[in-house]
Amino acid sequence: METVNSLDFDRRTLAILAAVLAAAVGLTLFFTRSPSAQPAPVVVSGPTTPSTPAPSTSARPSPSGEVVVEVVGKVLRPSVVTLPAGSRVQDAVEAAGGAKPGVDTSDQNLARVLADGEQIRIGLAPPTGPRASPGSSAAPAGGPVDINSASLEDLQEIPGVGPVIAARIVTYREQNGGFRAVEELLEVSGIGEVTFAQMQPLVTVGAGG
Repeated sequence: METVNSLDFDRRTLAILAAVLAAAVGLTLFFTRSPSAQPAPVVVSGPTTPSTPAPSTSARPSPSGEVVVEVVGKVLRPSVVTLPAGSRVQDAVEAAGGAKPGVDTSDQNLARVLADGEQIRIGLAPPTGPRASPGSSAAPAGGPVDINSASLEDLQEIPGVGPVIAARIVTYREQNGGFRAVEELLEVSGIGEVTFAQMQPLVTVGAGG
């Protein structure tokens, strides 16, 4: 009987030891187990829309127009010039080659905006008052201009006469042996009724007619 009790005791002891050992192993595994790696959060971004450059708001400048003026007198190239609208007297003088050396332009407002169809007179005695109107008796300095003997520059002293018209007057008198009457100016290309009315009291026909 003692042998049987001794065996039973040993079995119980072994069972207890085994249970204790298993518990110890379980606790060890529980506390030493590495925490499972948490999956990295997935950031889901919305679809990216490619940036579209904003349409340009600068519109192509519209045509600004032009002005046509006549530059006469003491410039290098007296002529009719075409310039962009808004140009100044200075621009017109430069387009005609600039004033001749020594010519005083202080009587001109070079910053003035040009008006279409006007005449810019550089280094010339200004006509008395504004451009002679029909019936005006305002004559260039020195009295009426003899259209049969006047030079190109003298003819340009007449209000309304620029280098182009002056050249046509000279050509007409050369081809026709001079003017016989002031009214023949109407036969010159470019001189109409209005221009002739301005010129008539300021010109005369000399012995060449």
